[in-house]
Amino acid sequence: MNEAEAWRYADELRDRVRPPEFPDRWLDVTSYAAGEKWTEAFRAAIEACHEAGGGHVRVPPGTYPTGAVHLLSNVDLHVEAGATILFSTDPADYLPAVYTRFSAIECYNYSPFIYAYGQENIAITGSGVLDGGAGPEHWWPWVGTPEFGWREGTPHEAEDWAELQRMAVEGVPVEERVFGAGHFLRPNMIQPYLCRNVLVEGVRIVRSPMWEIHPVRCENVLVRNVSIYSRGPNNDGCDPESCRSVVISGCVFDVGDDCIAIKAGRG
Repeated sequence: MNEAEAWRYADELRDRVRPPEFPDRWLDVTSYAAGEKWTEAFRAAIEACHEAGGGHVRVPPGTYPTGAVHLLSNVDLHVEAGATILFSTDPADYLPAVYTRFSAIECYNYSPFIYAYGQENIAITGSGVLDGGAGPEHWWPWVGTPEFGWREGTPHEAEDWAELQRMAVEGVPVEERVFGAGHFLRPNMIQPYLCRNVLVEGVRIVRSPMWEIHPVRCENVLVRNVSIYSRGPNNDGCDPESCRSVVISGCVFDVGDDCIAIKAGRG
């Protein structure tokens, strides 16, 4: 394929990848409030929207401390201007471990902050903020360098990362590559895994533990008009991995590592 053919293919792909459509049904996450953290409210609102046939879960202006948020088919998580989803810095809020990839190797680990597995027609939209809460005090020190807050005698991921690589090389079944509690492999910010028709649009992402937007084995993915400011370790902007038909457009990435890295997995 020469350069002209490559650009023609890019134009065709851009035109072919369309955003998912959702019923005109709106559920407000505040209608499901329960306790200081909003984890249960997000779960209940997303399940109710999914079971009703799909639509939009509205996050109105305000700050919403939460653990992992798991999306289901036909649900758009709409984060309005003035709304901040503030993700917990407590690793326990991302358990139980889920089937994921850490640095492109399959394993079970802490849930990505926004995660979906085997779903279709899902979206994260709006002009609000997704705040991962990471920094020199939380998540980033696990990389094991003083630049990002690590200090002698505190945990870091080197042993777990070496062990995961060993497991992959030796063909240890993925079901036995279990990390999470008691381990120090950082979760990603957004990860749809084995999903179809995915949209991430308009939101601002800040302070992620590591990779920001990480679709894995997905098809028909549209990432547009997203802004990211997160200069931490391994803070890639958008890393489509083992995906088909992905369009990234109109985004601003001010990150600590690759803006975009196309990956195919390893191990």
